[in-house]
Amino acid sequence: MRVGGDKGLSLAERLSERFHKLTWRTPIHTMRLKGRYPLKLIAVPDDPVIGDVARGQALLDGRVGFRGEARDLAAIDFARPDWGVPFGAYLHSFAWLRDLSTVATRAQGAPVAEALMARWLDAHAEKVGGVAWAPDHWGRRILHWTAHAPLILSSTDLVYRSRVLNALARGARHLDRGADKATPGAARIAAWCGVVTAGLLIPGGDPRRAFGEAGLARALAGGLTDDGGVVSRSPAMLLDVVALLAGLREVYAARREEPPSAVLAALARAVPALLGAGHGDGMLSSWQGGGPSTRAHLAAVIEASGVRTRPLRQSRDWGYQRLAAGQAVLVVDAAPPPIARVVEGGCASTLAFEFSDGADRIVVNCGGARAGVAPLPASLTEG
Repeated sequence: MRVGGDKGLSLAERLSERFHKLTWRTPIHTMRLKGRYPLKLIAVPDDPVIGDVARGQALLDGRVGFRGEARDLAAIDFARPDWGVPFGAYLHSFAWLRDLSTVATRAQGAPVAEALMARWLDAHAEKVGGVAWAPDHWGRRILHWTAHAPLILSSTDLVYRSRVLNALARGARHLDRGADKATPGAARIAAWCGVVTAGLLIPGGDPRRAFGEAGLARALAGGLTDDGGVVSRSPAMLLDVVALLAGLREVYAARREEPPSAVLAALARAVPALLGAGHGDGMLSSWQGGGPSTRAHLAAVIEASGVRTRPLRQSRDWGYQRLAAGQAVLVVDAAPPPIARVVEGGCASTLAFEFSDGADRIVVNCGGARAGVAPLPASLTEG
């Protein structure tokens, strides 16, 4: 919950964060990233979440699109980014691999994936720093690289393969020291999911796995509320957390092992809280910098979670109260705003509400100034 007068990170915290990022470029940190790289992964997990078909088809057609922003594949230059933050996060996290794999066979998708991968490696594999090396991006990247390894490691070019695997190993070592520096909530959980994934899938990773599981347990305890919400109070970020944990569970399944109880308990709490912030149209309500997502993506993540439950109605910590009668749904923000440091684009939305009747939304929020550009419904674009 918000602390009175909170204005984000203190001066000391900002200086500490800045100093930590500066250390990424020092010779000492560079030496820490050196070491043997794996010749192969122990296993290749499934990605339990279905990707976006339209975005995947666009990739096959030579275009990358995300949240209203698009580029030709040939124009993507990681060394000279000219895109917005959400589009950059989509590229750097390699979430586009999920979309590509949804519509393409290995033969169709590998040339596209390998071309973008090679460009990313040229710009960022050896240059430590900046957005590309943010802990949460590395966590998501490790999850996506391992789940979609057939798309990025099918090449017969041994030099290219070694560059990918070396970058994976370097990213894991970077996270060993940096995961706890990520913002509490979804970002820190993503970073620690990457550590655990690397520990499970890179040979000789048992010590990292134990270290990562302890770190992930801390991240879940500090990033989720007792009733399953995320500390940023953003349903969009909670959706992200559920997708991350569902993906991590598949990593354990690939090793024929059960996830830690902390992961399963977090999923069991988070899904009801997430559903409690939804409407009858199968999409989320818009709060704290997040929009409604899409019906297909929300359904895919809930399906991937493996949790079958009812929406949470009363949530003291998560803060959203849900009233439902017939097809009518009212979602009320009944808690103080989150601490500024844990959410970008947060809002003072206490006592705001959204109201819907079945598939019709009657009263809605914008989600915040940074909720991003959402595609307009066809009924509006067609007049």
